[in-house]
Amino acid sequence: MNIMVRWISSFVFVLSFCSVYTAEEASPTLSLRYKPRLQESVYSYFSRAETLFTNVKFQKYVASNSQAYIGLKTLKTLENGHLVQKAEIQAGNISVNDQVYAHPAAGQNVEYVLAPWGGIPKAMGTGHQFQVKSFQLVLPKEPISIGSTWTVTIPSTPTFPLDTSIIYEVTNILGALVIIHARVDTDAQKVGSALSLTMKGSSQLIFNAEEGLLIRNESNQFVELRRPSKKGEMSTKMNVNSILELQF
Repeated sequence: MNIMVRWISSFVFVLSFCSVYTAEEASPTLSLRYKPRLQESVYSYFSRAETLFTNVKFQKYVASNSQAYIGLKTLKTLENGHLVQKAEIQAGNISVNDQVYAHPAAGQNVEYVLAPWGGIPKAMGTGHQFQVKSFQLVLPKEPISIGSTWTVTIPSTPTFPLDTSIIYEVTNILGALVIIHARVDTDAQKVGSALSLTMKGSSQLIFNAEEGLLIRNESNQFVELRRPSKKGEMSTKMNVNSILELQF
């Protein structure tokens, strides 16, 4: 799963000046929409993955890290309100069992059309090694308040052949900052004739409703693949922790 992700100290400082709504106060209602931004947004991304490969009695453990800086530009606004944006991995590296390599997607970019509520109807460019959808959660078209929930289903692709449902819930609103919890809970499902896939995970996202952009995404995911072999069973278990955070 080639997924890019990022994002805290400055955030804690901001929260100290935000109004926190208690149970006795009325929960604010907001409409969440992506908005054009004049300056380039630069995100930092860090992920750590721990993977265990098992083939009957044989086991191999691999630890890997990924770091990157990702630029995000709004190129123009279309008549229907959709945004044309460009994302590019400006720099980065990966390490596998403490061996450091240049990031394979450094210098690659992708341009895409983004609907104000987060749908991406069209994408083009050289950025085949990262998914621009990791920048943009799909927002509800209706106004939200604390406790609002919505579900987004991501259809299967050749690289990830399983429909995935993500459940979002607004857990708090701190001024313009909307705190959103997301979770995926897919038990073992057959993919094709032999492969079984399990995916579980959760994320905490921070969306700035005033500026109309994602501020932070901290994610923890577990993926397990199993398939039978001639001598028993082969499996891959992966734990991935990632942080995507807006720098400026």
